[in-house]
Parts: sequence; C-alpha cells; structure tokens
Amino acid sequence: MKRVFSFVALASLALGCRSRDPVVAKVGPLVIRQSEFQRKLADVPENFQGYVVTPNGRRQFLDILIREKMIVAAATASDVRKSEEFKAQAQHLRDEEEDRLREGREFLLTRMWQEDLRAKGLIKASDEDARDYYKKHPSEVDIRHILLATPDEAQAIAKKARAGGNFAQMAKQSSLDAETAGEGGKMKPALYGEVIPELQDIVFRMRIGEISGPIKSKFGYYVLKKDAERTVPFREAEERILDIIEHQKLDHYLQSIQEKFPVEVVDEQFK
Repeated sequence: MKRVFSFVALASLALGCRSRDPVVAKVGPLVIRQSEFQRKLADVPENFQGYVVTPNGRRQFLDILIREKMIVAAATASDVRKSEEFKAQAQHLRDEEEDRLREGREFLLTRMWQEDLRAKGLIKASDEDARDYYKKHPSEVDIRHILLATPDEAQAIAKKARAGGNFAQMAKQSSLDAETAGEGGKMKPALYGEVIPELQDIVFRMRIGEISGPIKSKFGYYVLKKDAERTVPFREAEERILDIIEHQKLDHYLQSIQEKFPVEVVDEQFK
C-alpha cells in the first residue's frame, strides 16, 4: 500500500509541476511550454525587448519558436536521426555535457568544502593575522617580465635589456606569457605573496629600474624589470592580504593530508 501511495504522490507532484508550466503551443509530438517561451524571450536582444512584450510581438516571437519546433520535429522524424554519424556526434555531445556537469559538481563541492574549513577555523584568516602580515610586507611592486623557454634565450634578452633595449617591446615580441606580452610584460601590481615563489623574494629585493634574470621557474625562464614600489595603506590591502593568508593556510592543510592522497604522474613527458 505504501508503494502505491508513493507512486501516486510522485505522479501528483509531476502533474502539479506541469500544471504550473502550461503548454503554449504544440507542433506534432513536441510542445512549447510557458517556461521555454519565457526563457527564450529573455535571450532576445535588449533593443527588441520593448516590442516582444507587446501582444503582436509575443505572437510573432511564438511563431519563430513554432518554426524552430517544426524544424526539430521534421529532423527527428527523418533518417538522419538513425545515422551512425548523428549517433556518434550525439554521444560526443553527451560526453561533453557529462564533463561540464562533473566540473560543475566539483566546483560546487570544493567551494562548499572550503567554506566548511573556514567555518571550522582551519583556514580562516583574522584581522589580527592580516595586520601582522602587513607589518612585515606593506609594499606593492610593479614588475614587467619576459618568459622564455631556455636559459640561453633568457640570457640573451637580459643582456639586451641591460644594454638599454626596450623591455616592453622585447616582451611583446618574445615573451611566452600571452596574457602579459601585449602589455609589454606588465604584471598586475603585487603584494608579497601574490608573486610565484621562485620570483617573490627577488622582486622585493630589486631596485627600481633594475633588470634581473634569467630566473628558472616551473614555467620557464624569467627576465624581470622592476618599474615601481610603494607602500599601500592597510585598508586598501586588507582583503588581498586575507586572501593570501587563507591561501597559505589551505596549502598547509593540504600538506597535512597529502599522505591520504598519494600523487603519481603517469605521463612520461611530465616527469
């Protein structure tokens, strides 16, 4: 009896959901529901929104959707649906959707996991933590860089830069970092902790205008130029400092549990 009740309850719930999402039009076996109509209506360019909300505009927009459904219905009834090419591409599409869904689930899970760690105080950074960090690292630096594949290339670029070469132009022509090359190698202004570890201590020791490199990193070989350094007011830097400290605490936490999750690089080219 309980099974019957459960089935009836689920069926009633489904019917209730459908009743709240009425059918606007039918095209053969296909339907256009109110939710689909409203969702696609919201995608109309802003300059046409004023027209499509009028009675005539809504009817014309429905005609467009009916034509789309007619095409879908005709394609569904055709032999194309049975073809091996369609089946293969449809499977590829399903695989891509599954990958996106998996990545979405992982993003949601890791975000909630970090929120849980924060709530438990395991990675949360306090205002006191931020002030202590700021006392040691109150400065922000402006750095340009050129990323190269080999030490010889980096040495040649560093030599030209020290001889008075146009650093920004060389970055545009030679840097492997596409994100900054177009800006002449200019990186975002950085606090201590916002620069990759291999460069961090170096850039804060450099003098204004100094050229440094080649410097080996996991990304390649860097040539650096220091454009500026300034003291940043605490209130301007506070949120960034809290992020830096939280990132450091998360790294320490991951190190503490690393034995539970051994890492093995299988592909020889990455070893």
